[in-house]
Amino acid sequence: MSVLIKENIITLNTKNTTYQMAVNPNNYLAHLYYGALLDDSLAIERGNVGYHTLLPLPYDCRNREFSSAVCPLEYSAYGCGDFRTTPLKVRFSDGSSVCDLIFESANYVDSKPKLEGLPALHDNEGKSQSVEICLKDKVHDLRVYLLYTAFEEYDIIARSVRIENHTGGDLILESVLSTCLDNYEDEYDLITFDGKPYAERTFHRTPLGDVKLTCESKRGSSSHQCNPFFIFATKNCDEKVGECYGSAFVYSGNYTASMEKTPIGTTRFVMGINPENFNFLLKDGESFQAPEVIHSYSNNGFSKLTHNYHDVIRKHLFRGKYADAERPILINNWEATYFKFTAEKLLDIAKKAKAIGVDTFVLDDGWFLGRNSDNSSLGDWFVDEEKLGCPLNQLIKEINALGMKFGLWFEPECISENSNLYRAHPNWVLQAPDRKGALGRKQWVIDMSNPDAVDGIFGMMSDILDNNNIEYIKWDFNRYLTDVYSHALPADSQGEVHHRYVLGVYDLLERILKKYPNVLIEGCASGGGRFDCGMLYYSPQYWTSDNTDPMERLSIQYGTSFCYPIIAMGSHVTESPNHVTKRDTPFKTRSNVAMAGTYGFELDLTKLSSEEIEFLANETNVYKKYSQLIRTGDYYRLTSNSARYMGWQFVSNDKLNSLAVIVQRTSNIDFKPIIQKFEGLNPSVMYRVVIDGKERENLYSGNALMNIGLNIRSLKYENESTRIEILSAKAQ
Repeated sequence: MSVLIKENIITLNTKNTTYQMAVNPNNYLAHLYYGALLDDSLAIERGNVGYHTLLPLPYDCRNREFSSAVCPLEYSAYGCGDFRTTPLKVRFSDGSSVCDLIFESANYVDSKPKLEGLPALHDNEGKSQSVEICLKDKVHDLRVYLLYTAFEEYDIIARSVRIENHTGGDLILESVLSTCLDNYEDEYDLITFDGKPYAERTFHRTPLGDVKLTCESKRGSSSHQCNPFFIFATKNCDEKVGECYGSAFVYSGNYTASMEKTPIGTTRFVMGINPENFNFLLKDGESFQAPEVIHSYSNNGFSKLTHNYHDVIRKHLFRGKYADAERPILINNWEATYFKFTAEKLLDIAKKAKAIGVDTFVLDDGWFLGRNSDNSSLGDWFVDEEKLGCPLNQLIKEINALGMKFGLWFEPECISENSNLYRAHPNWVLQAPDRKGALGRKQWVIDMSNPDAVDGIFGMMSDILDNNNIEYIKWDFNRYLTDVYSHALPADSQGEVHHRYVLGVYDLLERILKKYPNVLIEGCASGGGRFDCGMLYYSPQYWTSDNTDPMERLSIQYGTSFCYPIIAMGSHVTESPNHVTKRDTPFKTRSNVAMAGTYGFELDLTKLSSEEIEFLANETNVYKKYSQLIRTGDYYRLTSNSARYMGWQFVSNDKLNSLAVIVQRTSNIDFKPIIQKFEGLNPSVMYRVVIDGKERENLYSGNALMNIGLNIRSLKYENESTRIEILSAKAQ
């Protein structure tokens, strides 16, 4: 069994890891161990941490041998002597905030329960095992349910929290974090994936010192600035060796994560909904479900941790038709036309796209009434037939006749001040009373915590989807939340708006997917501003960044890859010079970088020469040849982000086929050779090597390719790239 409850010890085992906790003599739920797989008995003695500390006792002078200030706890609350960041803070009806959680019960749970209104890992096969632990306040009947699920095959522990109020009165939740992970060591680096628009999810490594490290979003979304995925790792940890722990938050709104040392040299990591501007009224008999955190551990470096996350997200977070299916190769008209287009121009692009093997044509922004710039009309989801020169349905039929699917852009959560919808429903907007507020892109954010607004947006989107053969939606979100006030909620519930907003977005997404199960939704938020596990539950691919320069995408896609599967990353071949950076990059490099994602195009194909069209047609065929490998294979980062060249590799599950790409970042003026070692191959198998379509005469063993490597002689100048196919000689 992957979950074992034995006396006072609770153990979760996966294929390679153990997570263990125990009820200590003071009836607190203490954390014992999280790491490599071990025998149950080996971690028990750790439960004595917190005893015989000789520290001043914060409370309960009857027991001078225990301090909750240092005891590793699974979950603690504010007010009873734990001066570290505590996950839970409540205000009871009497005004007090003291809460002391003691162990009440632990029970096996069949498979994995769904979390009401929230995305989470699912277990359709029923192979995972769960345990639900109840903690209870010593005085008030406040119950905290900790749900743990072991995904044994993937070395994943999913964890969430539910709060139930049985106190006989109302209470306010002021902080409900989803995880608390106390560790017995303190020599760690905290790895974050932060940045900004056009430079999302950059890898940063910070040594843990005596000052608490905190990353957060207060922008109403998970944000460009800091992604809700974190790693803390031993000092020696790299791609192949060392211990590392990952934590991914399955949530798309405000969050906080912090890591701190304790006085006795242990550490605490917490993660959950950001407590700032969070006050949630919980009436007697009601419950509050906090989002899920996905934990994983590796003692074989970052690559193993990455494989754990890629596998579990692909198998147990993605859902629906496209969860494990080929993704369409698409062309998006945005960088080709922006707002200026007609149906005739779009059809010309579509015909060229069909010639190079594209599956889906996507009409981006500008298709609805009055939308000729980003200054107006958001929310008025009615087709501008005059601009198109024909009904939308006619354009779709002509594109379908080419053998292509059709997709359409929406920004459902935002509304222009200059729109009929805003004039009709100003109360649907997040806006504080008697304040003008801050316009962004001359648009407001719709109050998704208001069920009437969600119903209205769903109705307008349904009218478009019911009357047109649309098989793809690009779901954009180009603003952060400011002026957060809901006209649909009373004054004492305004601290709930941020969280209820996210729940409203999830509700709208769920309703669209339920009604239109064959539609693929690709998420976007000014690029990658909401690239998180919460959105991937609804959108199995996400636009990685609005920065489409392939040389910039090297860093963006590198950082994103640590948690998120390659098939989740929207990546396109775009114009050169690039629209953002004005850098000129060869077609070959643009294509090679785009293949590390959901391959597609975003440029005006009608302006290309016949030779360029032929080149792209061949590139599309190469991607189709390797699409299954890219979608399901193991991904390896062959270099760090600071290297003078960048490399990555896909390896098939049977280790017989591999595809690698090397991109030269700077000119190799000293002509130092690139000797690239590869990963994940079978040491005893002989492989053929094909570099940019030319096969080398010699065969190479997997052992030689991984330990000696290849001299990549073709790369000399910046922005150049090469593609390396490593194929089993027996499969020839």
